[in-house]
Amino acid sequence: MAARRVSRRVIGATAITAAAGAGVVLWPGAETQTAFGENVAAPLAQATAVSPQPTSTSPQPTPSSRPLRFYPVAPVFVNYYSLVDGPRTLGQAISPLLQVSGVAAQYFEKARLEDRRATNTTGNPAFDFEYGLLVDEMKSINSPRPIGGERSNVTYATINQQSAENLRVPVPPGFQSGNVATNADGSTFIPFTSDLSAAPGHNVPTFFWQYMNDPTLFPGGWLHDIGLPITPLLNAVVDKGRFLGGSAPVPFTNVPIQLQAFQRTILTYDPANPEGFLVERANTGTDFFFVFPNQFPA
Repeated sequence: MAARRVSRRVIGATAITAAAGAGVVLWPGAETQTAFGENVAAPLAQATAVSPQPTSTSPQPTPSSRPLRFYPVAPVFVNYYSLVDGPRTLGQAISPLLQVSGVAAQYFEKARLEDRRATNTTGNPAFDFEYGLLVDEMKSINSPRPIGGERSNVTYATINQQSAENLRVPVPPGFQSGNVATNADGSTFIPFTSDLSAAPGHNVPTFFWQYMNDPTLFPGGWLHDIGLPITPLLNAVVDKGRFLGGSAPVPFTNVPIQLQAFQRTILTYDPANPEGFLVERANTGTDFFFVFPNQFPA
């Protein structure tokens, strides 16, 4: 069966290879929906476990030489995928339903979605599903996988270095525990603590903070769905594709973007992207496929 056309929503790191069909097979039932815009609302902070920070490295796994395949969204995740505008927040499914550490999970271009209904004791259905800590798993081995484009001067090894404790900024004057603080430049200070108690942390720029607080994309709140920032804002230079009105992305080289790593995702900002896509989630799921291919079925 011929592969179906890749949706125009693919704007970020895998746009060039995805639209060109290089090593990509789109399986029956894969979605090709378009994305919606953003609506900003007040934060819905929820406690989440603090992820481990820089750890000792282990040998690099053998990179995948297999093609990336797209699968239907598993029935257990279909409703949630629709609720959070899955094509935008998750991308397409790149694995069937799997068991990961005893939990039903599925890999997507931008995340690993995990079924946490059996352990959700909060009574809040928004916590039934959770994004996995893919960033931690890749940075912990100092993976050289580029972030934000087909080529990038920022890798998961960079994220590991930049998440060092001594790079966190001090608590601003007047900070109230259990909250966040707005800085004079409009950025938001977030302490690196699961309960938001006073401790050094990182500043998040306005464009990321607005995106993080869109309840239509992150119904569990930014702290549950995205997690704490683990690095400062970083500048990157990448090669990537952009859609400029045609059916295929146009490749660009040496594109300056900004990015910041969080516990459950990496956010990127490209001011030259189409309106509504200035901020995106990096393709951490796709990166995970190439870094840890043995965790995917052959």
